[in-house]
Amino acid sequence: MKIRSRECATGILVAMLISCSGGKSEQPTTALPPASPAAPAAATSADAYDVTSVADGGSIAGTVTVSGSVQKLPPRKIGKDPQVCGTAERESQKLLVNKTGGLRNAVVVVEGVKRGKAMPAAAQNAQIDQNKCEYTPHVQVMAVNSEITLKNSDPILHNIQFFQGDNSLFNIAQPVQGQVNKHKLERAGTIYVECAVHGWMQGNVVVVDNPYYAVTDENGKFSITDLPAGKYRVRIWHEYVGETTSDVTVNAKTESALNVDLKDLLAKKTSAPAATASAATAAGDANAKSSNEVLVQMLEVPGTAGAMFRYSPENLTIKVGTTVKWMNVSGEDGPRHTSTDDPEWESPQTPAIMPGGAQKWRTPFLRNGESATHTFTVPGKYQYFCETHGMYGMLGYITVTP
Repeated sequence: MKIRSRECATGILVAMLISCSGGKSEQPTTALPPASPAAPAAATSADAYDVTSVADGGSIAGTVTVSGSVQKLPPRKIGKDPQVCGTAERESQKLLVNKTGGLRNAVVVVEGVKRGKAMPAAAQNAQIDQNKCEYTPHVQVMAVNSEITLKNSDPILHNIQFFQGDNSLFNIAQPVQGQVNKHKLERAGTIYVECAVHGWMQGNVVVVDNPYYAVTDENGKFSITDLPAGKYRVRIWHEYVGETTSDVTVNAKTESALNVDLKDLLAKKTSAPAATASAATAAGDANAKSSNEVLVQMLEVPGTAGAMFRYSPENLTIKVGTTVKWMNVSGEDGPRHTSTDDPEWESPQTPAIMPGGAQKWRTPFLRNGESATHTFTVPGKYQYFCETHGMYGMLGYITVTP
């Protein structure tokens, strides 16, 4: 199910009246940013899986690790609603590794299983609880074609948004303590979850089409049982490190070992921030030397009501033919942002303003370090916004001169 931005905006406006405090997504019209870690392979329907007894099943068990030295990610800054959220920084949840290298919250999925044991009840009754400005659990698995319960246990507004790839599946305002909404997910894959009000609130839901999965514990250990004998491909996915696959043979009534070290994937990942910083510096140098491209950063800034998301600079005056490049620099635990002047995504609080004959644009949901561009060919005044955070003041203004 996809929801139009203006419908979400109406819900948020009602929420503001109650508590004081984006939308449908299509393929982007600008260049796509680099892909995030891929999701476990999708299936078209849960009906393709048959439940049957497994008398002589085997199992897969092991440990997912990251060997060598692992540097902690920067802590998350808490910048809003201190009466509920507090003010102390919180540890990043994206990379939790114990002293022996065990990696927590890696999701292990056996692919292509068409028959076997029944789906666990927990996977058919998934729930995210928003409690003390945190998502609980941070990572979980649910069955495709089942509903997930979204609960707000806090006495403040939360706005929960689900992303699958570059698409926003839905965006729901929950202003009332104890409020519960349910949403059915009909496609297997990985879901990224974010609160538009409190950007540090992030989570992950992996939707599966068979019951042969596991989430690694605090020591990186996992076990998948009652698996019919055969040869399988196993996918290991982690929200920060990335993903890999391994082929495993399962014999009847036997435990097959699968121990995976993701150090090489992590090495590639940790080299990215330096590359991003270099790219931003290079873009800044290019702006100084040429008027053909201008950099606009998407970032978090302090405000009287707490941290806010903004474009920097918010106001631009450029000449016809100039390209604007938007880059998300909100940090590793920062939220995703967009830039759009497409009337389809506007709301009463975030109107899309552009001169007659101008070309509308809409970037993908950009993660930290990602960017997208648009070239302005028609003189006049433009007002654009972030689909998710426009309601909270993330708007930009561009004047294009001949």
